[in-house]
Amino acid sequence: MARISFLLSLLTLCYTNVIAQVDHWESVVLEGDTFMFLIPSSQPPAQWIQLGFDDSQWAQGDSGFGYGDNDDNTIIPNPTITLYLRKTFNIVDFNAIEEVLLHMDYDDGFVAYLNGLEIARDLVSGSPPGFDQPADGLHEATLYQGFTPEAIAVDPSILMPGENILAVEVHNESTTSSDLSAIPFLSLGINTSSTEYSPTPSWFTAPVDIDFVSTSLPIILIETESNQTIPDEPKIGASMKIIRRSDGSANTLEDANDLSALDYSGQVRIEIRGSSSQALPKKSYGFTTYDLNNADKENVSLLGMPKENDWILNSLAFDPSLLRDYLAYNLAITLGEYAARTQYCEVFINGEYNGLYLLQEKLKADNNRIDINKIEPDDNQLPKLSGGYITKADKTTGGDPIAWSMPNYSGWTTDFIHEVPSPQEATNQQTQYIRSVFEDLRTTSLAGNRSLVDGYPSIIDIPSFVDYFIVNELASNPDAYQFSTYFHKDRNGKLRAGPIWDINLSFGNDLFQWGFDRSHTDIWQFEEENVGATFWKDLFDDSEFNCLLAKRWNQLRQQGQPLHLNSIEQRIDSSVSLFQDAIEREEAKWSRIGDHANEISQMKSWIAQRISWMDARLSSSSECSNPALPELVISKIHYHPNSDLFEEDDLEFIEITNRGTTEVDLTGIYFGGTGLVYQFPIGVTMAAGQRIMLANDAETFEESYGTAPFGEFSRNLSNSGRSIELLDGWGSQIDIVTYSDDAPWPSEADGDGSYLELIGINTDNDDPANWKATPTEGFVTAIDALSATQVYPNPSSDYLIIQSQSVISEIRVLDINGRLLDKMTPRLSSYYYNTRFLHVGVYLLLIQNAGGLEQQRIIIQK
Repeated sequence: MARISFLLSLLTLCYTNVIAQVDHWESVVLEGDTFMFLIPSSQPPAQWIQLGFDDSQWAQGDSGFGYGDNDDNTIIPNPTITLYLRKTFNIVDFNAIEEVLLHMDYDDGFVAYLNGLEIARDLVSGSPPGFDQPADGLHEATLYQGFTPEAIAVDPSILMPGENILAVEVHNESTTSSDLSAIPFLSLGINTSSTEYSPTPSWFTAPVDIDFVSTSLPIILIETESNQTIPDEPKIGASMKIIRRSDGSANTLEDANDLSALDYSGQVRIEIRGSSSQALPKKSYGFTTYDLNNADKENVSLLGMPKENDWILNSLAFDPSLLRDYLAYNLAITLGEYAARTQYCEVFINGEYNGLYLLQEKLKADNNRIDINKIEPDDNQLPKLSGGYITKADKTTGGDPIAWSMPNYSGWTTDFIHEVPSPQEATNQQTQYIRSVFEDLRTTSLAGNRSLVDGYPSIIDIPSFVDYFIVNELASNPDAYQFSTYFHKDRNGKLRAGPIWDINLSFGNDLFQWGFDRSHTDIWQFEEENVGATFWKDLFDDSEFNCLLAKRWNQLRQQGQPLHLNSIEQRIDSSVSLFQDAIEREEAKWSRIGDHANEISQMKSWIAQRISWMDARLSSSSECSNPALPELVISKIHYHPNSDLFEEDDLEFIEITNRGTTEVDLTGIYFGGTGLVYQFPIGVTMAAGQRIMLANDAETFEESYGTAPFGEFSRNLSNSGRSIELLDGWGSQIDIVTYSDDAPWPSEADGDGSYLELIGINTDNDDPANWKATPTEGFVTAIDALSATQVYPNPSSDYLIIQSQSVISEIRVLDINGRLLDKMTPRLSSYYYNTRFLHVGVYLLLIQNAGGLEQQRIIIQK
């Protein structure tokens, strides 16, 4: 086998190529062999790993050892925290041994020694580890699940002619663990045709010669501290280099010494990731980038992706096409949704070729990923309590507790887990708030409540749910809705579905070796086994939502659109071309692909059948094809202010103008997507010709510009450009502007004291030629004030909208006897007040604004 050994450092990387001449493989330690073993009550002597140690007082038993998994020839007491094993074996011809492999099937951690020298370790710290020391994490045995145990290359020079000793200590994660496993194997690569030992196990695959010269893909080199095996958890330290020549020419291992060819060189902390995929020999990894001192996390850009510190190396598990995740994520991005950015690469770990991987972003709250506010532990009152959240419906195998469960139509429940805030930081108020959003979605979708005030359109961003349906159903993803299903909600924003995640079991693929076959062309996944919470099917069954779903599907299916069959097939072909020259190496390493060209051909055929089936069932959209939309236009944008007196973002604003001839009810109208979040209050109207100003920070806006904004949006406008999309309550596009700080957009609006202003209210505002840069110096807004302070709805059951001609400096809530119950300082001209804590009855509002103190009487009904 061709083996590449290297010492990875920040400055140098040296390679030594050794061509091994192996004739065949035999085993000297196997399952069923007799070992000496000890369940310790104290620390054994340090010599227990040496050949000459007297183990005559130890017990004797056949391998494997353990309890709980039905893979044990010698059952040991439950519980056991540590088990020591010793096995002697004889080497007949030392010079005939070319290579040595240790395979270790274990639960949960182990250290292995050969002739007194440590040769492998996972999830056990300390030297020596304590006899009563738990493993540092969890690791499940693999043989009983039908998978090959992990292989570790061993230096053949450690062996000796004649008698040798293999010693292994296995540590359980805790005394309450349900299982323990220990099954060592030691195999020899023999350079002669003679047979001296035992045949290898039936599952054994001989290492192959990987002919690696160069690749068109980036190369990732990982060298772990002390050459450790990467564990499930915790993350361990490592050095990492990414080779990608800037001129686009082929990358080689020798480029590791050329700084100009390095996309990245630095420190990381890395661990195995995944759930069922952990049982496979080829692992996926999660890693975090750190500074050169390995002390603090460091945001870096990898292969052109935006800066962050959390990344994933996706092993493409269970997917012989090597394509499904990449295809689905990029389709979602093409549809305008965020999905993890990805780059194919080839990976070496501690000098060994590890195959083809997909480097991708980990899902998290970040301006360049899921662009939402990250809620803090003390954000327990509105409006901060309203976001941002990332929540997922998923399995609990990752160890995070269930935040709540909801019923589904399969007769069991769907479990919801916090991502942001983390399960450890989520407060009771935050859990109850975000759960209430999902519960409101469940009840309104079940009832078919389409009200923009209190129906499901008031709760969810419908376009995101429609796109989530389309991508997952096109893929016929059997894990959709019930598992790996993400949602996010920003502060003051609607609940959004996505990003999509974990699409490897899809497009006709499944866990066939475990008896699963669920990804078919002729079913809806939300009606099958893993159906998810009831609101998915209830939404689909609602005629209005279904009409919007069909409308979007039919738009995307047109010639030249992303879901036209020709477009998908072209995307598949161009994607395969990216990793074409790595397919042979991947198959030589892992033997899991087979005929890749045939796999892609079958996948294309499957997609054609799936599209045809969906076409027949998502055909009718005439009832929602031409919605009546108000003539609202985004007419001013101040995206990059310049100020010595204020925080620049606080001076940002957007103006919206009603260029129509009729009054517009703004109920339900909101800004789509994430990053910029605002929903208009219920019942607010906008007269013909009226302009409304929205600010990033109302108090700063008024102090700087001399008048109060109508409302305050969450987050801020990007200084480099973005799309601003104004939608009605059903997600239909009213207006969209995609501004930029690059020409032909006016450069003076990019931090030089000017804002963007539409030249003519009836011009195309998505054309940069129709915008000018207007100085803010002397700027005073011409906001149309409401005629008087308004409080509605009154009577109220759960909220009030309070609107004033000027900024409201204070609101007091008093009971009928004049006792103060609540006090707010909005510093806005429009304020949303949650009245759910008030009991049924009559109350007084004292509203302080520029016109003085005003009193309003309100009635609370339930």
